[in-house]
Amino acid sequence: MDRQFDLTVDGRSYQIEMHGNSLMVDGQPFVIGIEGGTLTVDGIAYQVELGESEAVVDGKTYRIEAGGMSIRAPAPPKKAVAKARSSTGAGTVTAMMPGAILRVLVAEEDSVQEGQVVVILEAMKMENEIHAHRSGKIQRVLVAVGDSVENGQPLVEIE
Repeated sequence: MDRQFDLTVDGRSYQIEMHGNSLMVDGQPFVIGIEGGTLTVDGIAYQVELGESEAVVDGKTYRIEAGGMSIRAPAPPKKAVAKARSSTGAGTVTAMMPGAILRVLVAEEDSVQEGQVVVILEAMKMENEIHAHRSGKIQRVLVAVGDSVENGQPLVEIE
């Protein structure tokens, strides 16, 4: 899917280039993933609903206009969409994109809070913070600095 278009969000214009799961916004690269109503940008998941002239991102509404294309998408189911997780278990923190592990910021038996950065993943020459999706104690650290990981690969287990 290679496309170029202009996108205006709340009156500010951006030049967009899409190449597969890579997105350039005014020359700045991002890695994206889309699953149902969840959009992942550089490893951070957002709940998104698109309408004719607006986008609702994590409950906040933005006015949008796309030059040369119309935006239509079915609304996601009304149930809440949780941060993307692997089916390996509710406490498993997974890689949101392929990349290399730059830093592991937790160790087994550490206590973590929801939203705390647990791993730094490099993808497309950018550092991406991977956050704990719940509070708890680190049960297992499944990666080490320098490891290459795939999208969805388990990184850390929280009990």
